[in-house]
Amino acid sequence: MNPDSSKAAALCAEINQRRADFLARRIEAYPRTQPIASDLSECQRETALGILYWKDRPLPEPSLKARFERGSAIEDIVMAELRSVGYSPRVERHPFEIKDRQGRIVLRGKLDGFLKWEGTEIPFEVKSLDPNIFRQVDSVEDFQRWPWARRYPRQMQAYLLANNLEEGFFLLDDCKGNWKLLPVPLNYALAEAVLRQCEIAVEAAHTGDLPAYHKDPAICRQCWAFGRVCTPPMEYHGLVMADDPEFIQQLDRRGELYEAHKEYEGLDRAIKDRTKGKDGLVAGSWLIQGKEVTQERKAQPAKIVTFWQSKITKIEETS
Repeated sequence: MNPDSSKAAALCAEINQRRADFLARRIEAYPRTQPIASDLSECQRETALGILYWKDRPLPEPSLKARFERGSAIEDIVMAELRSVGYSPRVERHPFEIKDRQGRIVLRGKLDGFLKWEGTEIPFEVKSLDPNIFRQVDSVEDFQRWPWARRYPRQMQAYLLANNLEEGFFLLDDCKGNWKLLPVPLNYALAEAVLRQCEIAVEAAHTGDLPAYHKDPAICRQCWAFGRVCTPPMEYHGLVMADDPEFIQQLDRRGELYEAHKEYEGLDRAIKDRTKGKDGLVAGSWLIQGKEVTQERKAQPAKIVTFWQSKITKIEETS
């Protein structure tokens, strides 16, 4: 039976499509009149653009929406597990607000919860991380490794400042049930910088006088606004324009070949793994020959390595 024509295959395809449609219906854009604590990037300009051009911000793909919803489900599991070990987390459903001297709301956000311990309420934020990322995070400073994760400490500092609290903690889950708990003290300098960034963003949204571009081109290129509503001049990042048609043609051709190159490498590796240890094999019109090779490497210290070497050639058709 052709797997593609089976009822099970048709059912699987239908499930995938229904889930994608369901997730797509739940994706919405929300107007913003001030920054949101969970979305505070390093760039003041991006923070202002997020208010001015919220309609232009691309919506998440259904796969990313699924990741968000799975994260929310993990938060519920975490709360239940905290209760099962004797704690009573208070879940904060209403967003907090910070206002400037003019009475304008400059920051809004919502904490995942509070734990009352020894007479003090301590706020906490649940973050579900990919297991590979989870293994690399053992302190709040480790979030600095990834631009998207640098928002987390800024988010917590905003929460602490808004609630007039001295400390909180992150509860990290690796989506497999393993936890890491990271205490976070109030960092006055960072908290004030976050507040100032929000004030500048709200003022810029009213006046249209945008903050400067971010100085790191790597941050710019990963920003949703880049090329949409924010186009830093090339010289701002030390870039120059190359107008050599042959060079541009080479780059275009390189881009076309890149995916084919990746596919070739994957197939080549899979074929050689499958034929490792076989001296000779004919498959269709292809001849695969192999042998064990021993080499002395000149590295310090010198060492002898043995590996299997394969040669794949097309058998010429004869009449």
